[in-house]
Amino acid sequence: MYDTTKIVKLIDKLPKEAVTRAKEPFHWNNCLWLPRFNKYGEVTTYESNILNLKLWLRGSELTICNSLQKFYLKNNYQVFTFNQVQEAIYNLDAYFDFDLLSAVVKKTAIAVVISENEDNTFRNWLEYKGNKPILMRNSTRIYGAHFKGTNYNIKGYDKTYQTKAESNTKLSKSLIRFELEANSRYFNNRKHPIGIYTVADLVNKSKFDALADELLNIYDTIKKQPIINYQKLKPKEILLLGAMKDKDSFNGLKKYHKHSFKLLRKDYSKLLDSIADVELENSIRRKILEQINYCKNN
Repeated sequence: MYDTTKIVKLIDKLPKEAVTRAKEPFHWNNCLWLPRFNKYGEVTTYESNILNLKLWLRGSELTICNSLQKFYLKNNYQVFTFNQVQEAIYNLDAYFDFDLLSAVVKKTAIAVVISENEDNTFRNWLEYKGNKPILMRNSTRIYGAHFKGTNYNIKGYDKTYQTKAESNTKLSKSLIRFELEANSRYFNNRKHPIGIYTVADLVNKSKFDALADELLNIYDTIKKQPIINYQKLKPKEILLLGAMKDKDSFNGLKKYHKHSFKLLRKDYSKLLDSIADVELENSIRRKILEQINYCKNN
C-alpha cells in the first residue's frame, strides 16, 4: 500500500570521508557514495542509491526517497501488503549500521490498484472539498486526474498506460491506481492525528490500518458524476445530456430560452436519477475496499 516515501535520519557517526569532505567516491553502509560539487569545486552532498531508492548525505542529514514498493516488488501495480511492507523496511534497515526505524518520515504515499477502466473512474471526478480535478497528461494523452492541496496530492490514473509509457511493460488488463501522497503535516496536524512521525510508525499495524481507512474515506469524499450507460439511452436523451453538459449550450439555453431551460433542467435531473448506474459505482468502491482489506490482512 505504501509507495513513494521520503525519510530523513540525522547521523551521529559520519564516515570519515564525509567528515573530511573527501572529493573521491567512497563506500559506506553497503553503498557507493559519489560527491557532488558546487561551482567553486566544494563538496555539497554525497549521493548513492539502493536499487530504485535515492540517497543523499548533506552534512549529518541522510535523506532516502522514492518508491518503497518498487524497492521490494520492482513495480507498483501489484498488491503491497502490510507483511510485505514490514519485510521491505527491515530489508532496507539491514543496509545500515544505525536504526532506520527512528528516521523521520517527511512524506509518504498510500495507494491501491484495481481492475477497471478510466471512463468509470477518474474521468467522472467532479471535485474534492471544492477543488476541481487537474488532468494528468503525457503529451496529448490524458491518463489521469488529481486534486492538489497544500499538504496532499490525490491521484487516479491509468496504471496500464503509465507502466507502458515509463518502462515499456505491457500489462494484460486495464488497471487504475488510486493514490494519496501527503506530507507528515497532513497525517498529524488534525483533530484526530494518525501519528506518522518515524519509520517505526509505518510498520505499526494500527497506524497502517488507519492510513488504509483514510484512503477509502478520501475516495468516498470525492464528488463524482453519475456513470451512464449510453447504449440504453434514446437519441433525444443523449442530446439532452449533451446540451446540459456543454458550457456554451447550457448558457445559451439559460440566457435566450429561459422557460425551455427550466423545463429541460427538470427533465435532465429526472433523467440522471433514472439512468445512473449505481451498481457499477458501488462495484468500483467494493474493488477499492477489497484491495484495502487485503493489504491490511496479509
